[in-house]
Amino acid sequence: MKNITFATIALAALVQTALAAGKCGTQTCSQSTPCCVGGYCNSNAQYCMPILCEPANSFSPSSCWNTPHCVKSNVAFTSPNAFAQIADYDGNPADAAFVSQFEPSNAKVANGELQMALVKQNNGAGFGATVIGTRAFQYGTVTAVMRSGCTSGGVVSSFIIRNEKVGDEIDFEFVGADTATVQTNYYWRNQLDYTKMIKSPPLSDTTTNYHTYQIKWTPDSITWVVNGNPFRTVKRSDTWDPAANTFKYPDSESYISVGIWDGGSGAKGTADWAGGAIQWNKQPFVAAVKSISIDCYYNGNETTYVPPGGNNGGASSPTIPSASSTSPSTSSGNSSSGGSSSSSGGGSSNGSGNGNSSSKTGSSSSTKATSSANTRSSTSVPSNSSESDSSVDENSGTDSQSSAKDSTTGNGAGSLVASFSVLASALLAAFVAL
Repeated sequence: MKNITFATIALAALVQTALAAGKCGTQTCSQSTPCCVGGYCNSNAQYCMPILCEPANSFSPSSCWNTPHCVKSNVAFTSPNAFAQIADYDGNPADAAFVSQFEPSNAKVANGELQMALVKQNNGAGFGATVIGTRAFQYGTVTAVMRSGCTSGGVVSSFIIRNEKVGDEIDFEFVGADTATVQTNYYWRNQLDYTKMIKSPPLSDTTTNYHTYQIKWTPDSITWVVNGNPFRTVKRSDTWDPAANTFKYPDSESYISVGIWDGGSGAKGTADWAGGAIQWNKQPFVAAVKSISIDCYYNGNETTYVPPGGNNGGASSPTIPSASSTSPSTSSGNSSSGGSSSSSGGGSSNGSGNGNSSSKTGSSSSTKATSSANTRSSTSVPSNSSESDSSVDENSGTDSQSSAKDSTTGNGAGSLVASFSVLASALLAAFVAL
């Protein structure tokens, strides 16, 4: 009996160890390739950075790198620690404030600025660049001195704060169809309401002139500012949706990014909004950023997750919050000052899981189930290919692998794995008690 007991204990321990790793799509991540993103396992920054890495589906929950939090900084791209290619990033934000998110990379530092190019692929669509901050950010002021690369219709440039897993976003977007303004919008939990887009007052050509773009984000309001002039404010209290019994206000810890992408190859609504098909005879298409400054709302240090002294101003905890169910004290509706709205909409080109960009009709709010790998700002399944025609293209309008989201098939398997793991633990404990 003792031999049988020991054998069973050994089997239970083995089962528990085997089930500790979640299911990553159709595979199980190993210790050598521990990080899961969208059904794929790897060990590099594209997979292990917390922006996309799926702890429940990785080799172990600790396989994903820790989340570095906001530190007040002024990142000039003349600094050697301002930017790195993602292949060179080891997870230490002190070594690189921003990284190019995809390979092959069309981002580089040259002439004292960050330059992001949109290039034509063999399939005729454009492949651009997304450069993302290595520290998470929840509330504060972010300022970018930049020019867009939208010298043709179809080209889109962006300056964005986004939580890819949750779907919260605050953005500035530039389109080749209009180089005299910048568009602003915000989204909550991937609900894409393009009717809320507001343009800035007229600006000198945004493709040749550097302007200062600023987002002031607090627990209570978002203000968009250009060249020191605030022109739009959205109050949290005005985002109350009585039908959903929640404030539809972006409030989750997010990441700062800048980028350039091909909107002209997207679905018709997106292509029309961006200005039609790209005229490739007008290239190069290069967006450039001189500096990005970050002033954190919570003045802790980089290891401070919950702000010192409580929630400071009524903010929710900096963990990813659930939707609030507290009704507002003011009436519903979105408040803005200055600018003019556009019936054609604007903002995100995140499509459904098939990789096609969503149409920007601006007629109503729509909810996407999963994010397209063709987005301009959001992250996609990292490419393992060194070819410029990689099927994982966050910029083109062609089919590509779907983005790593919380709705990936690995999560159902992860729940099953967790159940079996608990069962194995109980079995092991029972036999030890014998």
